[in-house]
Amino acid sequence: MKRNLFLILWILGILMPMAWLVRPSPMAYRLFNTLFSPAWMHIVMHTLLFAVLGALLIQRLSGTFARRIGFTLALVLGAAILQEGFQLLSRQTVLHPDNLFDIGVDMLGGLLGAMAALAVRKIAVERSARTPALS
Repeated sequence: MKRNLFLILWILGILMPMAWLVRPSPMAYRLFNTLFSPAWMHIVMHTLLFAVLGALLIQRLSGTFARRIGFTLALVLGAAILQEGFQLLSRQTVLHPDNLFDIGVDMLGGLLGAMAALAVRKIAVERSARTPALS
């Protein structure tokens, strides 16, 4: 459980509509909207959040490469759909093309994070293989 605590907290952080936390304070809500309302910042944040999720998931899964990537992307898709669903409920709106765009950005972020984690792991394995063992 301790090993997966950060992953669980990260998923909960992704799923919680952050605007709920700042809504009680008008000043904090204004600041939140100023920082995160530009489209480029929205895209960067979604990509970053889901890249970390993809990296965390791929490190904890076992099996073949295809199974690990497939399961990671399925879990990222599930989290992306849940996040958008919670946002729709909190805003009391209906599904919009922007929501589908966000899910696509989330999937791209998850894939980038998973691939980055695998690349880092491969580099570490290659370096340890090249380093002579001390006797």
